[in-house]
Amino acid sequence: MNSSVNRPTALDAATAAKSTAAVTAGLPPQSPERRTSHAAEETAEKKVKIDPTKDLWYNITLNVKESGATESIDKTVYLVGSKGCGKSTLINRMVGSSVKSKPSTALEYRCWKKDERGTVNLGHVWELAQGEQLSSLTEVVITAENIHTVVVAICTDASDPATMWDVSTKWLKKLDRRVEDIFQKMRSKQSTTPDKLIEKAKQRVGTDHPDLSRMRLSGVPTILICNKLDQFKGDTARLKLMSRAMRFLAHLYGITLIFTSEKGEDTKKFVSLMENAVFGQRLDEDRIVNLEPERGAVIVTPARDTFRQIGDAPVTNFNDFTGTGDGELDRWKAPFDESFAAKKQSQQPSQQQVVAAEDIFLKKLYDTGPEGFGEPSVDSIRKQKDEELELYRRTAAKKGAEKKAEDGGDK
Repeated sequence: MNSSVNRPTALDAATAAKSTAAVTAGLPPQSPERRTSHAAEETAEKKVKIDPTKDLWYNITLNVKESGATESIDKTVYLVGSKGCGKSTLINRMVGSSVKSKPSTALEYRCWKKDERGTVNLGHVWELAQGEQLSSLTEVVITAENIHTVVVAICTDASDPATMWDVSTKWLKKLDRRVEDIFQKMRSKQSTTPDKLIEKAKQRVGTDHPDLSRMRLSGVPTILICNKLDQFKGDTARLKLMSRAMRFLAHLYGITLIFTSEKGEDTKKFVSLMENAVFGQRLDEDRIVNLEPERGAVIVTPARDTFRQIGDAPVTNFNDFTGTGDGELDRWKAPFDESFAAKKQSQQPSQQQVVAAEDIFLKKLYDTGPEGFGEPSVDSIRKQKDEELELYRRTAAKKGAEKKAEDGGDK
């Protein structure tokens, strides 16, 4: 007897019985391949659960959980900041790429994969280029659907300290407005997500932290990055002032602060910090936290700092200082501007320069050449929609004028 011959199983017997019944009923018997395929389909249909009221990703997640598989981490990283501050280079360090960074265009995407014990964790990294010019694209990246997975990183340029305070505060306020807008809409639908995210933020700081009630927590994990520390040109006194001011700003908003550079040790600490924020990997805070710039790059989490340790802002007699109306911020903005005002004023672009820069960028948006961002298929649709909008406006204005004339005639 040939041992390779398979013995008939209960499934084969049942299938044969079905085929016999089918022949008796005048139906053609199914082939063995078709029977196997049909049985597999029936089994799959029984196992797969689909909720028609939910989207594709919800149903995938539902079935992954039901199968007992290890759930992977899927986060969205939004990197913003001043133009030329080194955002692309920082992303290369995160993902372990040695490719030379090229100037970013508008909103660029990179996939950050991290294999953890056979499970592939993903970080969807979005980099916003052009400084604040395209800040409206924040609404594309941070949405009600993904806000619980978002990690924000604000990058400033320590080689140009005059811009650091304004870049940081403007982005913190823009992001706060976006998050609050989403939270309001979610609360109107009785969602508990906003409260849960705020509670998590409090836990990251420490529910017994003495400064908790004074912090402006958004609910979204945020990291303030002061890049190019190795290119800072200033004495120790100015470095200390810059460090304390950034510490105050980060602590006020309950976010993590890191100064970094191209130095190997600084890069390792930066990557460790981002892996902790995105993938939840263990962070040895005792090793990397540093509050003294003389000892190396300042790195501090909100849980490890206090307003008392930071100290009061230096007294200033800066005559050209213009307040923002925010007393907490202005106390530190004044000495910061005083220390770096000369460079800031000399580099401040005129209104004509700003308009010219915006015009150049807008031209590039529709330029299909190698230096432009234009896409004919997209641009043609945009042009069509613009024309439709203009026609709608004219029609609405005409109807409004006619209605107004009729109302006047009735009187």
